[in-house]
Amino acid sequence: WIRDAFSSYISPNLVRHLIENPKLLKLGGENRECSFVLTDLAGFTTFMEKSEPAQVVSLLNEYIDEMLKIAFQYDATVDRIVGDAIALIFSAPVVQKDHASRAVNCAVALDAFAHKFSADRQKQGIPLGGTRIGVHTGMVIIGNFGGKTMFDYRALGDPINTCSRLETVNKFLGTRICVSKQTVDKCPVFIGRPIGTLVLKGKSQGIETFEPLTQEVMDTPNIQEYLAAYQLMAENDPGAREAFVLLLKKYPSDGLAEFHLERLEQGAAGAVVVMDQK
Repeated sequence: WIRDAFSSYISPNLVRHLIENPKLLKLGGENRECSFVLTDLAGFTTFMEKSEPAQVVSLLNEYIDEMLKIAFQYDATVDRIVGDAIALIFSAPVVQKDHASRAVNCAVALDAFAHKFSADRQKQGIPLGGTRIGVHTGMVIIGNFGGKTMFDYRALGDPINTCSRLETVNKFLGTRICVSKQTVDKCPVFIGRPIGTLVLKGKSQGIETFEPLTQEVMDTPNIQEYLAAYQLMAENDPGAREAFVLLLKKYPSDGLAEFHLERLEQGAAGAVVVMDQK
């Protein structure tokens, strides 16, 4: 029964674990801290409107299939799939003490595949955009929701909405992955650069965010100069603008640096960014 109930939307590894340890399975509602990864493929709607249905289905199935294979490598649970968007839960239904690290590592692996997938399709003349990814951690209610006709095991709570907003803001930030401080604080090891303290649409409190990077990338002159410019900006140092100008002269493809320079040139200051758009 456990295998039939869960094998279609959680990692096969977790299904086996539940079969071997059925006492770990709790289907009733409960509060639990979980980590979330939400992804969205930019440009897919435009591609869908201009393409034959068979081509759309074939491409989407290939993309989703590979994304889920990666998710299951990190023992994720699929919360939902809506078109090309995927929502993943970590630490449900089985508690995972390292859920935050799993979520970040999974996001990085998903990004690597998705970035190559889109680049390859663009070479074929298929105008796909990049995949945006948000990662966040928080307390939610998990359990079975629905009625007598249909029910679904999922998580409910504001952290999921926040994760969705973090996924979306990548298109403004010039990043592909946006990870909240709530997740970073739960990771014993996190390598990445600060994005800023974002006041997301509909929120009154800011949330610190980061872009995960490899140690190799972190040690490059590009990122080291970004960190120095960011520190000046965070301290409201008037030299921040010039630091970003010089940075972009050397590394014009740094979208995040470009985002901050545009802010500074429009009169903004500091690392707190109010996002007026979702």
